[in-house]
Amino acid sequence: MNRDYDRRLRLLLLPYAAGIGLLFVLPALMSFALAFFRYDSLSAPRFAGLVNFSLVRTDSLFNLSVVNTLALVLLPAPLRVFGAFLAALLARGGRLRHLLRAAVFLPSAIPATAFALAWLWILNPLYGPLNRLLASLSLATPGWLADAQWARPGLALAVLWLVGEGFLVCLAALYDVPRDLEDAAAVDGAGAWAILRHVLLPFLAPVILLLMARDAVLLLQESFTLTWLLTGGGPYYATYTLPQFIYEAAFDRLDFGMASAALWALYAVTGLILALVYTIARQWQIGMSEEEFLL
Repeated sequence: MNRDYDRRLRLLLLPYAAGIGLLFVLPALMSFALAFFRYDSLSAPRFAGLVNFSLVRTDSLFNLSVVNTLALVLLPAPLRVFGAFLAALLARGGRLRHLLRAAVFLPSAIPATAFALAWLWILNPLYGPLNRLLASLSLATPGWLADAQWARPGLALAVLWLVGEGFLVCLAALYDVPRDLEDAAAVDGAGAWAILRHVLLPFLAPVILLLMARDAVLLLQESFTLTWLLTGGGPYYATYTLPQFIYEAAFDRLDFGMASAALWALYAVTGLILALVYTIARQWQIGMSEEEFLL
């Protein structure tokens, strides 16, 4: 009976697996093969060996794009997860919990283009509401996206608002925490901070770790839309990211071989992050059954 049920589940997953194979795995393998050729889409591809990888490694714009990409991942990803967890704590109870849930999730439901245009107005150094608020408090008003020093913090600030999906995961995980554990800790004299530190955080640590890995991977691969619409990679290449380098190599310079080599560099960075998360997650025994995990 269980074998028949498992077989039916696998059949249900077949369309999804076929879509992943055709739309993700096959193009990735083709791009890996293309990385060993010089190809401009106008003439026949010519085998070049490891030349494209050497060109990518020695390209100053590529190195700069890697640094900028990591800068937009290392700090915003943990802050996004922390914000999602904090919002979930606040939305778990209280009279305004439904309003708070809608407000937190709403930015994630807005199309990326509209979200970018909204932040282009918010971060406007002349008449943006953020600088007007800072000026009313007698604080310094940065140039944000027009200033090379403040462009990356401006992008990070915009990214921090996209916590809707992580918020829902954290909220669902909080509801799975047995109330008996919190009640027992309260009876023993634990305050709110002690319950958070010794009950909630250990219980949600695997979820927080996986969310942090998810956000890091998403920021690595989806930073193109926001940076392209807000800054175009500027000013002075301050927000020039690896996805933009890949896009320009492929569609501006028609160097598809070099773009494929850079794409696999992005895959390598993503793989390193996932390998690190897998190594840490094994310490929490993620992937076991619910009964074994609780034991």
